[in-house]
Amino acid sequence: MSLSSPLPTYSFLAAAGTTPSGGSTPLTQGDLHLRFDTGHTLWQDRPVPLTGTEMKMLRLMAQKPGTPVTYRELYDLVHGPGFMAGKGSAGYRANVRAFIKRIRKKFRDIDKSFDAIGNDPGTGYVWRTEGV
Repeated sequence: MSLSSPLPTYSFLAAAGTTPSGGSTPLTQGDLHLRFDTGHTLWQDRPVPLTGTEMKMLRLMAQKPGTPVTYRELYDLVHGPGFMAGKGSAGYRANVRAFIKRIRKKFRDIDKSFDAIGNDPGTGYVWRTEGV
């Protein structure tokens, strides 16, 4: 694969026959299409170059549209349940915010009006079902 390939970073796992936990069943929510068997993330039929961790976070939110996913649930996808990082007992929230910021930017590079990932103040993030 060339460096200019539009395939997401995550595709090397699919090529090796490995998919994230939860199997390889595709997930579609509006304009979003997640293909774990090939490692592709599509928005409005255009590839979004997500990393494996970003794809897992997106999947968790998109599986529960309209339902908030907590900072802790999202962070557990990165380092496993109970891992602590940052300052204080909620220091991991800054890490999750950074992940979400990068995910949103990758979608906005494709669609300037992307607004499907909402914030649920004090709780986490939500995949929006309206206006998407």
